[in-house]
Amino acid sequence: MKIFEIRDAYYQSTGKVSELVRQFSLAGIAVIWIFRIGGDDAGGVLYTNELLLPLGFFVAALGSDLLQYVYGSVIWGFLNTHYWRKHKNNDEDVKVSNKVNWPSLFFFWIKVIFVLVSYGLLMISIIKQLT
Repeated sequence: MKIFEIRDAYYQSTGKVSELVRQFSLAGIAVIWIFRIGGDDAGGVLYTNELLLPLGFFVAALGSDLLQYVYGSVIWGFLNTHYWRKHKNNDEDVKVSNKVNWPSLFFFWIKVIFVLVSYGLLMISIIKQLT
């Protein structure tokens, strides 16, 4: 396997995880919203203020997702502009520190953690009410 194939697999996997994080966050917010407006029609689970914590984590996951892509857009756009002005050649080899991507990786992993924590808290709340 070639290095670019490994990198492509990594990009494909992280892109899919980001897509799922967005979908699961929105689904979690929708579940809490259904409990909020559903009353007795919400499958026996009532809305309580305990659901504000997982709701906050779902929103934080979406915020982290946004920050990951905003940071990536800003830094890669800046580097592109910088190196284009310097070399005026798209085929020029340039060195970019791996540290440039650390904030993106931080936001990536923190949004995954936020979603996992959110669903854990949501499940605990639902189980407490149903038992």
